[in-house]
Amino acid sequence: MIAIGVCLGVAALAWWAGPRLLTMGHWQVRHPRLALAAWHAALGTGALAAAASIATAVLATLSAGDASDGASAVIQTVVGWGALGALGAALLVVGAGSDALVGAGRRTYGDILTLPHSAEPLDRRTSLRTCRSDDVFACSIPGEERAVVVSTAMREVLTPAQLRAVVEHERAHLRGNHYIALRLAELNCACLPSLRSAKKLLRATTLLVELIADDAAARRAGAVHLANALVVVAARTGDVSMEIRAERLAERTWAPARTLTAASPALTS
Repeated sequence: MIAIGVCLGVAALAWWAGPRLLTMGHWQVRHPRLALAAWHAALGTGALAAAASIATAVLATLSAGDASDGASAVIQTVVGWGALGALGAALLVVGAGSDALVGAGRRTYGDILTLPHSAEPLDRRTSLRTCRSDDVFACSIPGEERAVVVSTAMREVLTPAQLRAVVEHERAHLRGNHYIALRLAELNCACLPSLRSAKKLLRATTLLVELIADDAAARRAGAVHLANALVVVAARTGDVSMEIRAERLAERTWAPARTLTAASPALTS
């Protein structure tokens, strides 16, 4: 029973104290990759500790026959069955939440890909799709349809250099599999909608993957081009967060941008 209590204590500490510690100060903005890893380490530690408490309770139930007295045997049995019930309920919640998220993601990607568009190779694994739309947007689509999508309106308002920076930002999402981190955070929030730390994790993950992609694009295509693109898009969409991200890029010192890949002519066509 002590082991179960310790595991539950570790889980509670990771889920309760983790978000509070990880939101202190402004170091996350300077080191978004480290911050994202720390967030998910706290989430994973809590999940492993909770799973360990359930496994310990089940093992205690299986050994209830060896208990020193009848009361201890009853307690171990009740705790074990309670743990199994909690596990079953958790699996049902996670299953329902994951089905809803997968369905929503497919509908979103499907809606984008049904727009009239042209496609051309960006690299060996990724295509660049230009959708005919008056909305200024760009996004990345993982999986079999792996692509970077930009709207015709986006191409019209950006210079070629700015467009390359935006495309590099979206490619960074694909290279880093950021959609997995986002889906984990969304699933955690869907399963624990009343838990403040779950909402904090989702907000932090959403911001941090954008900052990580910003840093990658700045190194590959030039921080000034990405910052200018963010300012232009912010003016068109009213997204103030893009202006803040542009200021962050402008405040840092960057090495010269890397040379673009051979597939980059697709960005100027």
